[in-house]
Amino acid sequence: MHEYDLIADCYAAHRTGSMGVPEVTALAASLPAGASVLDVGCGTGLPLTRVLLEHGCQVTGVDSSRELLARFQANFPHVPVHCARIQACELPARAFDAAIAWGVLFHLRHEEQEQAIARIAKALKPGAPFLFTSGDSHGSIDGAPMDGVPFRYHSYSVDGYRDLLRAHGLTLEATHTDPGGNVYYLARQTG
Repeated sequence: MHEYDLIADCYAAHRTGSMGVPEVTALAASLPAGASVLDVGCGTGLPLTRVLLEHGCQVTGVDSSRELLARFQANFPHVPVHCARIQACELPARAFDAAIAWGVLFHLRHEEQEQAIARIAKALKPGAPFLFTSGDSHGSIDGAPMDGVPFRYHSYSVDGYRDLLRAHGLTLEATHTDPGGNVYYLARQTG
């Protein structure tokens, strides 16, 4: 997203806490040694890519912000990355043991979320988990600006995500909300 190029310094300074760490740690611990993980919206890689790498995962990052990816590559120079919007990113079929998308999908309009989920679903091996965050009520809202840059957020309801995931061969297994109000969805590739 172009907006993240504008706020890269602010984002990097504020994305140092533990949001998402317990969930990604649990996911990583459930994977086989050396699992290949697609990190959608990898940003700077901190803290979530680091968690995956510490658990022995082989990570591939995708982000559309060149500024954030420059920081990612400085943090993790040996991790492959793609500078692309996930809904248009060319990914190998059935190549990944898991995927995460923390703080990404809700930036995409509804039709773009469907395209993104379709791309991710095709890239996952059968049985692979997909952990993502988004809202839990259908609609679009204007969010508070970050460093003066406005953001708009889009989400489906839980049932809407369940149906969207099912349409692309994924089954929604669980949802929960963390203390910071982030809503997590855990789905699994069933194809």
